[in-house]
Amino acid sequence: MNGTNTYIKFKCLINLIMTNTIKQILSNELPDIIDKIYSINGWVKTTRTSNSQLAFCQLNDGSSVKGIQIIISDDYMDLNKVHDFIKKIKVGSSIQCSGVLVQSPAKGQLVELQLHDFKMYGDVEEGFLLSKNRINMDKLRDFSHLRIRTNAFGSIFRIRNKLMMSIHEFYQNMGFLHLDPNIITMNECEGGAGVFQLTEHDISDLHNLEYDKNNKYNWKKDHFNKPVYLTVSSQLQLEALACGLGNVYTTNKSFRSEHSNTSKHVSEFTHLEIEMVFNTFMDLMNNAIHLVKHCIQSILKNCKEDIENLNQFLSKGIINKLENIVNKNEKYITYKDSLELINTNLDYYKKKNKKAQKINPLNYGDDLSSIHESLLTDIFDTCVFVTHWPISLKSFYMKQCSDGTCESFDLLVPGIGELIGASQREDDYEKLINMMEKKGIDKNDLSFYLDLRKYGSVPHGGFGLGFDRLLMLITGIQNIKDVIPFPIHYKNCQY
Repeated sequence: MNGTNTYIKFKCLINLIMTNTIKQILSNELPDIIDKIYSINGWVKTTRTSNSQLAFCQLNDGSSVKGIQIIISDDYMDLNKVHDFIKKIKVGSSIQCSGVLVQSPAKGQLVELQLHDFKMYGDVEEGFLLSKNRINMDKLRDFSHLRIRTNAFGSIFRIRNKLMMSIHEFYQNMGFLHLDPNIITMNECEGGAGVFQLTEHDISDLHNLEYDKNNKYNWKKDHFNKPVYLTVSSQLQLEALACGLGNVYTTNKSFRSEHSNTSKHVSEFTHLEIEMVFNTFMDLMNNAIHLVKHCIQSILKNCKEDIENLNQFLSKGIINKLENIVNKNEKYITYKDSLELINTNLDYYKKKNKKAQKINPLNYGDDLSSIHESLLTDIFDTCVFVTHWPISLKSFYMKQCSDGTCESFDLLVPGIGELIGASQREDDYEKLINMMEKKGIDKNDLSFYLDLRKYGSVPHGGFGLGFDRLLMLITGIQNIKDVIPFPIHYKNCQY
């Protein structure tokens, strides 16, 4: 084949070129795409040269794991263009490749693109991080703007996209309304959770701020005329929406000022929260477990290439773990019985897990640590509902039981620990008032919340699920900072 003549004929057909993502192209049947002209945009993942007249590159546009192989040869393109490609195009370059898609004779790919023309959009300077062969996750965490071009993070964030869609699919099919309340709020909701306070003023020089006669900051001169915070939870507002519209959910961001830099903590996270009305405690638990299993099944079905990529290279065995969660029945245990089970198995677990060496037996009223949560999920080898916690450990709004517990649960999942915190809400006005007084909650700031008990109160409940933790479960990724596109956490805000 004469490269120059082929190139001239190709230029005449340029208006017939089809522009698609790589995933869209490869999702078609093979006979439908072979010997057709395509124009593909993307970033160069790898390049290699066989000789001065033949080269190969792997191009990826972010739509799939493998991308597509480009064949650069004077059989299909003018020799000067071939030399130009070999000289200019490097790993990381953004280019447009136009050519004919053919069945590949080599192993590793079904098709490849015979390059007839190309256009370079962006060159790459020396020192490009991803030109190196292997970079660990800790190093990549400092380059969130570039790590998305790796195969691993490409898979993680494509799964993240589908996971969010699966949640919407689940609740929309159940008739829930998706409504996002305000994230700037005057109440702290959880009571005790660290909050970020907002001001419109520059506080780098305190002498420039206005103070009242008691030498306190004058909030009357601030934007909202009062102290306000970034929300830690949209729950209270969701309850108001539910008590007039029926079942609702949000995928708002929530913010927590926790001075912790563990693998499970960030300062800003995506928070799925739901509120159900006229429901029972069991309805709430069923909703939670059905949601988790629906999401897992959706990812296994719709993100097969990406989950297999993680299973092979980064999170080995994750597919089997997810299938185990879907196929095994969940377990239910009260908080009180969980203490007995933990204490009975603690010595055995200490021998098995070095991290548990300093864990002491639990007394009634103690909270469960992540080690205790792991012990429970290891014993049952499935998801575990720990129910009916002491109200002393939980928030003021939880439905009170006569024995000092409340209708609440934590859903523990293998490898993660607590994924969901939930409760029926206290719908009795007097009981709610009494608990707020016991816990020192200011009733004046929550007058709207009390109105919901005064005017047509109904049985209702809800939960909060850390979306990023759910993504950790599904991808098998061990650090929450690696499943968030641009993680913001203690002592770190780079973007």
